[in-house]
Amino acid sequence: MSLEFFDQLLAELSDQSHPCTVDLRLCGLAYFEFYAAARSLHNNVDSWTSMKPFIDRAYQEMTRLPPSETLCWRRLYTDACLLCAISQVSDLVQDDAATTEAVAILDRAIIIAGAPGRLDSIHQLIKDIQENYLTLKPLITSFGHKQPLTQMYHSSAFSVCVPCIDPPPNVLGRQWSQKPFVLQRYGYVQGWKALGSWASIDYLRSVAGPGRLVPVEVGKDYRTEEWTQRLMSWDCFLQSLDFPEHPAQPQNEVLYLAQHNLFMQFPELEGDIGIPEYVYACPDPPSCYPAYKSPGNTDGLIINAWLGPRGTISPAHTDPFFNCYVQVVGRKTVWLAPPDVCNLMYPFDTSISDTADKSRNPAANVTEPSMCNTSRVDVFPDSAEAEQASRDAFPDFWKEVPQKAMCVTLAPGDVLFFPPGWWHAMRSEETSFSISMWF
Repeated sequence: MSLEFFDQLLAELSDQSHPCTVDLRLCGLAYFEFYAAARSLHNNVDSWTSMKPFIDRAYQEMTRLPPSETLCWRRLYTDACLLCAISQVSDLVQDDAATTEAVAILDRAIIIAGAPGRLDSIHQLIKDIQENYLTLKPLITSFGHKQPLTQMYHSSAFSVCVPCIDPPPNVLGRQWSQKPFVLQRYGYVQGWKALGSWASIDYLRSVAGPGRLVPVEVGKDYRTEEWTQRLMSWDCFLQSLDFPEHPAQPQNEVLYLAQHNLFMQFPELEGDIGIPEYVYACPDPPSCYPAYKSPGNTDGLIINAWLGPRGTISPAHTDPFFNCYVQVVGRKTVWLAPPDVCNLMYPFDTSISDTADKSRNPAANVTEPSMCNTSRVDVFPDSAEAEQASRDAFPDFWKEVPQKAMCVTLAPGDVLFFPPGWWHAMRSEETSFSISMWF
């Protein structure tokens, strides 16, 4: 497929009426230079040397411009990655390192640029490369043993439990759409294959195939200067987690796959879940969002995966959308507080200066992400001493918020619903795999 697709891509680049080319031409001179470089690849010019300047230029523009102005550059980034990977594979003689890098280049096109107009082709090309050149190697044997789980510190940052509703409401009317609630234990997502399969490292590796990359957060807390992001091997990331058939490899740092559209990379996983009917319910907006708008994509729905080890924390923050949050593997504790406590949450009032390190989503083309929706208070302190230090630093929070806050520990199969504007923080009690659905 690779050489056929190479010729097809060149033909599209020369067709001034093709939709992808129409967008690419908005890159100005960069389009003509890119087209000339693409044609030269037929003359055995080194693909990485030829394409890297366009990949770098496109990435620079994507991170500089607002999202509404980045389509042409995302197309350029994607097509440059495609040509680079195809040329690399075409010149190979069973070279594992080069074929693995070709798959990694294609994953970057998905993760960083969203692969507009090329996603299906990239999926097919990755599959062809894997089937013809790569094999899924056995996992490194781990001689470690799972340690007994000690009880985590129980914070006093909440006073009531999130209500569990049984049976589920038939309609998500105003009675149910204004406050959080939980649908418990398999009742609403009982048919999901994911509830069993996603607890297996072997299954997750087989779905992705060899050579894949994923975006991973490095560090326990994204509010700290030490926190960063990294693209790393899916296999290496999975081996950092505890699975029933494979204990975690020792790690010097906390790794967390957070707020990532994993289905865009591994579409086979999407067949393992269903979409709860509630996300299509168009609930009444809460009073704090009188002009509420659902996500602006075609489906009005954003689905993200969250996979990480025991102790992973998402600090207290707010989101602008309704959330249907499904716990698939492991247990996760969720803390929630209503929008009217905003003035007591001690939110950050400055923007993050280091965009490259602090933007939570590598493909989110935001020049200066704000932290004003994130609290400086640790609602999951790890000790009584840490809680006392927090009480001293943030007295208004500890004086008034716990009386209004809720908490629940979700188990596999539990579904948590909560409206936009609610403050929420999360802590994994063990290896945890969750799906959030913003609608």
